[in-house]
Amino acid sequence: MKIQLLYFLERVLLVPCLPFLYFSGKKARGKIKKLPPQSDYQYIPSLSKENTLLIIGESTVAGVGASSPQTTFASNIDLLSFNGFEIHNIGKNGLRAGKLMGLLMGNPAAKEMPFTSAIVMIGANDCFKLTHPKKFRKDLEMFLQFLIMEKGVKKIIIPMVPPVHVFPAIPGLLRFFMRIHRYMLTSEITSLSQKIIPLHFDVSKQDFTGEFFAADGIHPSDLGYSMMAESVFAHFNFIEKKKEAAKPPL
Repeated sequence: MKIQLLYFLERVLLVPCLPFLYFSGKKARGKIKKLPPQSDYQYIPSLSKENTLLIIGESTVAGVGASSPQTTFASNIDLLSFNGFEIHNIGKNGLRAGKLMGLLMGNPAAKEMPFTSAIVMIGANDCFKLTHPKKFRKDLEMFLQFLIMEKGVKKIIIPMVPPVHVFPAIPGLLRFFMRIHRYMLTSEITSLSQKIIPLHFDVSKQDFTGEFFAADGIHPSDLGYSMMAESVFAHFNFIEKKKEAAKPPL
């Protein structure tokens, strides 16, 4: 009920601002430097065949802003885990939650493969497009249940929704609406994490300094990807330690 009311208020506030947002957004798009993806599909083999990791999602998974495939989010996870996972990394710039299934099933190498763990990075584009929070939740939940029921995934981590409201390239008024919408989408993921047992929502706070961002003022730099990977991997280890502590003594 709270989210529905907040979404209604967002729409009421948005209507009179639409002309300004349109022109300022158009101006900002013209200034944003276009950066190529470095890992729209990245396969990292491992000697261990027991741990298979799917990393899937939007432009951060596609490695937009990284200087090379060796500095992407997936490569940093591989480095931190000492090559402990066989990684299938599938990303697409502009992806929204409703397209996650199509992205996975459109990849010949990954669509038939089971996975033990998954990292799903989503939410920024649903903020930009102002996706209805309930639609976002429905689309995301359907995909997560597919991973669990059909792919055998035992552990899913969703990192925090990208901080669209602090992106340097985004006009000030648009940041105001992005903050509101990000809050709503974050609330929906939090609710899902309480319902779906294998799902863990990483809400670790990070320092989004100027060096975090790449030249376009939107995507992470090499340093940004390193910081993101460290946060997610630390959460990954926290889950494992918590699981071990919960085991009854022999």
